[in-house]
Amino acid sequence: MALFGRLPKGTEGLQQQIYAQQQAMVIKNQLAMGLINIVNGLLVAVGAASHAPLRSILIWYLPIMLMGIVQVFSWLSFRKRPKPETVSGSYLRKAELAALAIGTIWGAASLMLASNESDAHLLFVWMMQAGMAAGLTSILGPAPRITSRFVFACLFPVTVMNFVRGGDYALTIAVLGTIFMAVLVHGSINSYRQLKSLVSTVHESNGARERLADAIESSNDAFAFYDAENDLLIANARHRDWFAGETPDYSKEGEDSVPVLLDSGRWLMRSTRKTSKGGAVVVHTDITALKTRERELIEAQREAVEADEAKSRFLSTMSHELRTPMNIILGFSKLMKGESKISLSPEDVREYSDNIHASGTHLLKLINDIIDYSKVGLERMPVHSVELDTRALLSEAITLAAGFEGKASTDEFDVSVSAKLSMLYADETATKRVLINLVTNAIRFNEPGKKIVIRAGVDPDGAPFIAVRDFGQGIPEGKLEKVFDAFYQADSHLDRDHGGTGLGLTLCRHLARLMSGDVVLKSRIGVGTTAILTLPPSAIGKNSSRAAPSEDDEWIGPIERDVA
Repeated sequence: MALFGRLPKGTEGLQQQIYAQQQAMVIKNQLAMGLINIVNGLLVAVGAASHAPLRSILIWYLPIMLMGIVQVFSWLSFRKRPKPETVSGSYLRKAELAALAIGTIWGAASLMLASNESDAHLLFVWMMQAGMAAGLTSILGPAPRITSRFVFACLFPVTVMNFVRGGDYALTIAVLGTIFMAVLVHGSINSYRQLKSLVSTVHESNGARERLADAIESSNDAFAFYDAENDLLIANARHRDWFAGETPDYSKEGEDSVPVLLDSGRWLMRSTRKTSKGGAVVVHTDITALKTRERELIEAQREAVEADEAKSRFLSTMSHELRTPMNIILGFSKLMKGESKISLSPEDVREYSDNIHASGTHLLKLINDIIDYSKVGLERMPVHSVELDTRALLSEAITLAAGFEGKASTDEFDVSVSAKLSMLYADETATKRVLINLVTNAIRFNEPGKKIVIRAGVDPDGAPFIAVRDFGQGIPEGKLEKVFDAFYQADSHLDRDHGGTGLGLTLCRHLARLMSGDVVLKSRIGVGTTAILTLPPSAIGKNSSRAAPSEDDEWIGPIERDVA
């Protein structure tokens, strides 16, 4: 550090810390320096009373006393102020000027107060000056720019004066003064170097700590350091954000790759390492994306398995549903062509024709089911809502379903329509197709001799529904959702007896959902099954009654109790 010249600007972190330490040291010792100046100055003034004029004594001592008072008040002022965040060096420059001024006044004592006639008094003055220089250097040693100014200003005059006086005694004092000044300045410079080394070490340590803290804070992982008492010492923003002040349930003995699910739904992988002091470093890595991908892969695998099962069911079903009517058509048509030696009566021809027609109708229905299913799957089936008469819609659906199942009479149906649902606002084709499939299933599985119950109304939530109930053998609870899968049949033996592709309920649900509704099943083994088509409240026709429910509207409850 240069003792003279301009003070380096405190723009760098290290230099600022050095200035801060020097400034704090000067402020801390202002009271001691002020009192020393006042007391020692008073001693020199009293000692000079018999050797110098009073006027000279006052001219010398009053500045010393004033400077001491200023130092005391400066200490009182600065001790209450908070420690500054940055130090520019301006205070140190003022301290240098003050040290030069006070040193000059003390150096003037040998000229203004010392008597050349008394060697003892001269020695006393010189010792007081040397003591002041040594005392200031011991107090402010790490600030050599301040101490050197005081030392030179205080001791240089007496040293020069003794060189001028000559003589062995004077020259000895001059040489000792020169050596003493050099020793004091050299010692102050060494103190500064020690301070700089200490501050540099602390600065580098703080820089390393800041870089480490910045790296931890910038990490994508949640980092936390706990002491042996499980108190949190360090945590980055990720940890604070994910755990919000809570302590994770980690093992102090250490652990590797422990999956953790937070309440927020975030998946983390925790790793813990035990420290030598009994603490623990806990790191959590976000694996939500990996878990999401894992779920997607599992779902894709499940869908692939279901698609393979659907394909197998489709091939199994189609091999029977297509081959049987085709064999009937080909066999009977061959007989009717006369290629057989068997002669056919008109009654036989009529019977064979009916069988061929029934088989062709069955094939057409199968093909229509497959085409409709493909349209629904590709979302190519448009939905156009219109006003529909509920009773007429049910009557047409029942007639068509009975015809498909070979029922000449529709007397086997118990139909009731609530006045609140006399009109429907829905897609005619989709609604009719759903009702035909539901009624067809009811006819197919109903116990002979019992009527199929059909009810249409509005539920307590204001949503319209149409329920179709049969009294067949029922569906196990575990299969109530599986029957909606494509080509699935709840009971392969029973379905083979009645035929079908396994697409009916699948189409019903898809079509209902196209209209923002749904189809659900309620069933009990040995009691029967109720299939319910539900539609949104907007599907209630404009001309339907808005009156409060009457006793006639309470019929849906017994159906649910019987099958639930």
